[in-house]
Amino acid sequence: MLDLRRLAVLREVARGGSFAAAAEALCYTPSAVSQQMASLAREIGVVLFERTPRGMRLTDAARSLLTHCEAVFARLSDAQADLDAIVGGVRGRLRLGSFPTATVAFTAVAMDTFRGRYPEVEIYFADGEPYESVARMKERELDIAVLFDFDSWTAATDYDGRAVCDDREIDCIELFDDPFHVVLPHGHRLAGAELVELRDLAGERVIGSPSACSPWGTDFRRLCREAGFEPDFEPRYRSADFAALQAIVATGRGITLVPQLALASMSAATVVRPLSGGPVRHVRLATLAAVTRSRACDAMIAVLQEATDSAAARLRRAA
Repeated sequence: MLDLRRLAVLREVARGGSFAAAAEALCYTPSAVSQQMASLAREIGVVLFERTPRGMRLTDAARSLLTHCEAVFARLSDAQADLDAIVGGVRGRLRLGSFPTATVAFTAVAMDTFRGRYPEVEIYFADGEPYESVARMKERELDIAVLFDFDSWTAATDYDGRAVCDDREIDCIELFDDPFHVVLPHGHRLAGAELVELRDLAGERVIGSPSACSPWGTDFRRLCREAGFEPDFEPRYRSADFAALQAIVATGRGITLVPQLALASMSAATVVRPLSGGPVRHVRLATLAAVTRSRACDAMIAVLQEATDSAAARLRRAA
């Protein structure tokens, strides 16, 4: 019988594209990953990888095996959820995902609250962008995730515009809305304004992620057009990291937008002002539609709703 642990390593190598990336994700050494793959290849009697000028790639045999791996791990995850529901009580394992600003604002506190209430549940946590959490749920690596979307951008879409799954494959519970603010360099003509109107940004160079300031850029472009102007996305300076964007704005290379959840980590080197009529990201909880939720999952949903009620109240007071 095939060793499930080795199959899990194969799946991670395929996802990361290298032994080194798989080792980092699994907290192994690269040599340990290499040994696991060599053992798996001997076990099944086929070559799993081939060298190319650009590095390593899976053979046809490995890709075929990987397809079956995904199905096996999905069924095992579903079986665990069904058993948890049959046994009853809040116990077992819970795998939770979140995105960085939510983790800082409330998810970490919610996990601590959950541990205090349900000590028999073992929590596993993974931080990442919404589309990464959706992909992990689809692969049965997460049971539930805190994520966000926009009116024109789904949580299942990566920052290059590719869908990682069909939106109908996930069920969402609304938590709260997280409005964006504008980040300006000191001395900017709008730095002294109490409130910046969207139309005030006409002619400004806007800095964001590599793909037209995704994920918020699509909504921003639409809203700007509705306000009567075309936004000027600065192509020379791109990052998805809020701290990096602030540092670039501080040098006067442009302006950027950040969600209210991120304001706690803002630098004094820039000025942040509320933005009227700007993009809003919708913070939600998500689970896979086809999977039975465990009692531990339902309990975590309740704890996160409590935590986000407080977070949403803080946002309203700060607005």
